Amino acid sequence: MVKYIAQRKPLIFLLLAFIASNIIFWPGIVSPDAAGQYAAAQAGVYTDHHPPVMSFVWRYLDQLYAGSGLILLMHLIMLYTAAAILVVIFKDSKFKWWYAILPLIPNIFSYTPLIVKDVGFAYSYLLAAAILAWLMVNKTEKNKYVLLLLVISLLFYGTAVKYQARFLLIFLTLGVGYCFQYQANKRAIITGVVLCLLLLQAMFSFNKLLVPNTQKSHSWQLVKLYDLAAISIALDHAEFPEFVKQNPNYSFSKIKQQFSSREVDPLVFVPNAVLKGGNTAQQRTELLSYWRKTVLSNPGLYLQHRLRLWTHNFFSVPSARSHPANFFKNTSLGPLLNNQQIYTMIDVAYKTLSIALQFIWLLPLLLFYSYLSIVNFNKNKYAVPLLMFSCVSLTLLGVLFFMSMASTARYVFICTCLVHASHGFAYRAFRRNS
Repeated sequence: MVKYIAQRKPLIFLLLAFIASNIIFWPGIVSPDAAGQYAAAQAGVYTDHHPPVMSFVWRYLDQLYAGSGLILLMHLIMLYTAAAILVVIFKDSKFKWWYAILPLIPNIFSYTPLIVKDVGFAYSYLLAAAILAWLMVNKTEKNKYVLLLLVISLLFYGTAVKYQARFLLIFLTLGVGYCFQYQANKRAIITGVVLCLLLLQAMFSFNKLLVPNTQKSHSWQLVKLYDLAAISIALDHAEFPEFVKQNPNYSFSKIKQQFSSREVDPLVFVPNAVLKGGNTAQQRTELLSYWRKTVLSNPGLYLQHRLRLWTHNFFSVPSARSHPANFFKNTSLGPLLNNQQIYTMIDVAYKTLSIALQFIWLLPLLLFYSYLSIVNFNKNKYAVPLLMFSCVSLTLLGVLFFMSMASTARYVFICTCLVHASHGFAYRAFRRNS
């Protein structure tokens, strides 16, 4: 009995940490974005400015238990189950303890209580990736198709709740294709591509079913307006379509005053916003055409603006704008923070970790792991999931360069999770190759 318990210490630790996380963080901290999604869930009227699928799921969870508690529980189940699977994969290695503390690593733990689409996306993809990794390493046939069906369900949800996920989906569906025969052959590639297309079509159809035409926000316009604002400021000349300038609140001088290199929010998400997108299909077409013309005429300024925004992702940290002590006041830890000594301890820890938690320190590891997985792909079974993890992370970073209208550590959270999930696989791939 003692030996049995000793072998399962990491899993017991994970279980206790899971229970403690639920108690401490219940019912979670609702982000401003999630507050809007919850309102949509309660009303049953969905928009596409935020993922309607998350609101749809939340609506029915809310009927079981009102509030954000069950969404928090769902996120924690996905995170801790993924960690448990990784523990089992490395049960004969000391790395099992690394995965036992994975949910408690500061730059993962810091987002645990936050109810936001990025967390739901990251944890659903992390769990799907962990299941695929277990299948790839063990090459088991038992319950394989049940597990792959679970993976497909997780991928549908994760892709539906985060726009950029649709560009990452292919690497995980290729993983599903690989697991059918445990070979990287033509059949696996075709299966992966077809499954990716089917999931995307299912997502688009479901979103269309949920969101009526009157509730479509066409939020892609905000990225284009942001790019035009940056180029206009660099040229010191307003480069916007005429309908944008006809907005009563439009003012080029205000745009220059309110512009932020980190986000579009001060220009569009404030009362009396100076920039607004088109209300008609003709205006939206005009905006897209004007954006293309302006970017092609000023490619250097466009790339400079995108690079400046993109690099903020690498140097941002969780709670960059809100002190963690204030963050935790909204959880069951709130009463403890009235103690000045505890508040001071959190303050010192936050300031100490604020540099260490930047994603820039993980970027060299990600690049090295990508190289390691490629050169060992046909030699080492641990290189297969490592390549899958790395491709998802690298592709997201590339997508964010062109398709983001803000920068924050939250946007690269899935990359943070996958890099930390990669350490054991990278070590095994490197050691066995050596």
